[in-house]
Parts: sequence; C-alpha cells; structure tokens
Amino acid sequence: MVAVRKILCPVDLSDNCLAAVELASSLAKLHGAKLVFLYAAPQWLPTETIVDSDYVRAAVDADRSVFLEIRPTDPTVEYDHKFMFGNPGPEIVRAAKDFDLIVISTHGRGGFMRLLVGSVAQYVIRHAKCPVITYKASPPKSNESVAAPNEVVAVRRETIEIDPQSNQRPPIKQRFVTDVMHHVGPLRGYHKMDDAIVELQRANQTGAPVIDEAGTCIGILTQTDINEYRELQERLAARDETVVDEIFETDEFGQRRAGNSSFDLVSRHLTSPVITVSNDDSCETAHSALGRNANVHHLVVVDESNHPLGILESADLYDCRITVS
Repeated sequence: MVAVRKILCPVDLSDNCLAAVELASSLAKLHGAKLVFLYAAPQWLPTETIVDSDYVRAAVDADRSVFLEIRPTDPTVEYDHKFMFGNPGPEIVRAAKDFDLIVISTHGRGGFMRLLVGSVAQYVIRHAKCPVITYKASPPKSNESVAAPNEVVAVRRETIEIDPQSNQRPPIKQRFVTDVMHHVGPLRGYHKMDDAIVELQRANQTGAPVIDEAGTCIGILTQTDINEYRELQERLAARDETVVDEIFETDEFGQRRAGNSSFDLVSRHLTSPVITVSNDDSCETAHSALGRNANVHHLVVVDESNHPLGILESADLYDCRITVS
C-alpha cells in the first residue's frame, strides 16, 4: 500500500469545491499528510488585451486573496497554497507529479471566471499519475429542504501493459479527444491580429479558438487565416487596388468607410462557424466529424457550456490509435 504523504486539493472558490476541502482535510488528518490547495487562474491569449485588462487583473487579484484564506477544516493539518496561471486541467496534472493523492470536486463555479468544472475533473482523472478522488456535491431536490448526501467517488486506475519487444502501448479501444488535443487559450474578437500571431508562434500552435464576451466559442483562427491576412497586408502595401474591397468595409448606405480600424482585429479573419466536439467525445467521433467535412483540418473541443478547452488537428487523430469494437 502506497503511503499518502502529500495530498493536492484543487479549488476554484465555488461552494462545491470548498466543500471538498473538508474531505481532503479529513484524509490528510487520517494519513498525517500535508495538504496543498491549488488554484489555477486563467491566462488569456494574447497576454496583453486592448480592453478589459484592468478588470481581469482586479478579478484575479480578488480571487487570489480569497484563495489564500482557505484553510483545512482541522487546524492540526499541515497545509500550503499553490497559485498559478494557465489551463486548469494540465496545470493540475503537472503540479500533481509530486503528490500521492488528488481530491477534486466534479462541479465548480460558472460565469466569466469559471475554472474548475466537470470537464477539468475528467481531464485530471485521465492524465494524473497518482490516485484521484472526486467529490460530487448533490444539489437539493425541489421537494427537499436539505441537500441530498454528497457523493464521493474513488477512481480506480487501469493498468496498461507495455509490449517488451516493441516497447509500444497496445492499441487503445477508446481514447478521448482531451487525450490528444492542444491546450490553447482562447482569443477574443477584439484582439489584435499581430499580437495573436506572436502568441501562437510563442506557444508553437497552429490555431486557437475565438470566444465572445460570454466565453462562448464563435470561431477559430488558424494558420490559413493568418496567411490570408498577411497576403492582404502585402497587397495593400503594394498598392494593389483590387484589395481595397477586401479590406475596407462599407456602411449601411453602401459607401466605403474612410478607415479600416477593424481590419487588424481577429474578428475580421477568424473562421466561422466552427465545428466543435465535446470533451466527452472519443477520438473516433472526432475523426468521423472531420471525415464529413473534407476541407476542415481543425476542431474545437468545448465543454458542456460551449466554452473552448483546446483545439484538435487532423494529424492528432491520425496518430491516435483507435480500435472499433
């Protein structure tokens, strides 16, 4: 039996996630383990936005203050805080490499700063190397004055044997899109194209989902879109008159506007509508979606609220071994 010396408890400050603190505290007390609370704050792409930066900074600072106030329910438990920026699922898995156990809620907060949700818990379950305990807080039914008992689910991990001769994993009967997707932060329509290009190159990614003010996916910006944008820039610089209609917008009266202030924005160059797949979908399902759309080479992986979690390239699915039962 593996000794439990360090327990990681990711939180997003929702009531459900804070309720999981009690379970993590009890387990830490039982095993004499150190308890570490983790909070992953969102980091928008690109890092410098043209609006809302002060609001985002203030919201993150406020959440950081609340996070640092979290304590174990048992005062004798040794504890620490770990605050980071990034995509919650991968950041939690990376942080957990030195831990013996993860205790995580399956339902979190909603809205703009929504972080820890069922999709994140699913990602952690699939990718974490240590055991994971998920905590599901059941909401009260309409005819009940108190909540139904909370559900604690201990996750059993499946052992995958390696072929000693080929040193290869056997074909996987079903893999999920989150196993192979690229974790790329979303762009907003008002982001500058040049900033977005720099950030994508820095992240070594070929595309990123684009969201609206509510965080809903409205499209994707791919390398093809970027190439077309650069071509328009070059034609304009060369004084190619045929490019004018493609760059300058016309008003409601059919007159060409004097400026082209929106030309440099992501909203003018994204691909929309975009084909999406759910984070619960298998690679086989995603492969079928691409097969029905021959000209599409990217899919956006979204959660149950249509908020993007990352992107999936066609090459990722060809590399993913799928055995149809």
